[in-house]
Amino acid sequence: MSSGQRVLLYILSFIIPVVGIILGIVWMNDSDPGKKLIGKNCLIVGIVSIVLSCICWFALSALSIAPAFMTY
Repeated sequence: MSSGQRVLLYILSFIIPVVGIILGIVWMNDSDPGKKLIGKNCLIVGIVSIVLSCICWFALSALSIAPAFMTY
């Protein structure tokens, strides 16, 4: 697999984490060590993307209610 295809899969895994997780699970069970590595990396990128999304969502939620607690 070319490096361009790998980069495309990693970007796709970050933008659409479900694709990365499914691709990672399927390719980690392959006998080819190259596909196993790409599958592991796609799985990691997908999970990191979900975690970052949750952190950003919680931070934005907290910042949106912060003005309600400020008194003048």
